[in-house]
Amino acid sequence: MDNKILLSKRTSRIVELAKEASREYGQGYVGTEHLLLGIVREGTSMAAKMLAELGATEQKVQEVVDELVKERLQETWVMGRLPGTPHFKDVLAKAAAKSRGSGNWQVRSVHLLDALLRESNSTGQRALAKLGLSADSVRGHAHRVTAE
Repeated sequence: MDNKILLSKRTSRIVELAKEASREYGQGYVGTEHLLLGIVREGTSMAAKMLAELGATEQKVQEVVDELVKERLQETWVMGRLPGTPHFKDVLAKAAAKSRGSGNWQVRSVHLLDALLRESNSTGQRALAKLGLSADSVRGHAHRVTAE
């Protein structure tokens, strides 16, 4: 089985923005919180539009992530550089599985968002929860948008 994950151009841009967000925080890893920031900062993907329509603006997401990162930095100290946290890697794997399950070989922003919402106890999932967003609310919104 091939473990390579094929990202769409837009999703690749989201990952690059996530890396930039990680650097802004001075962190030596890319986590789910950075992935969430990448989605909202990219701004044109389906996931970014859905989040914005649900009230999760870039500013609100940034504020919540700032708060969660500050809390976590007070609790832990991480040595070394990691390309991605275990949650980050899990989110990418879940997004890839979701894309393949829908017959699409490219991971798209909505696959990332769905995987972020399902990654329990990750900073990205906690940020979405603090914004009042759950897997059910986002999926419900997605179904309404596609039905229109």
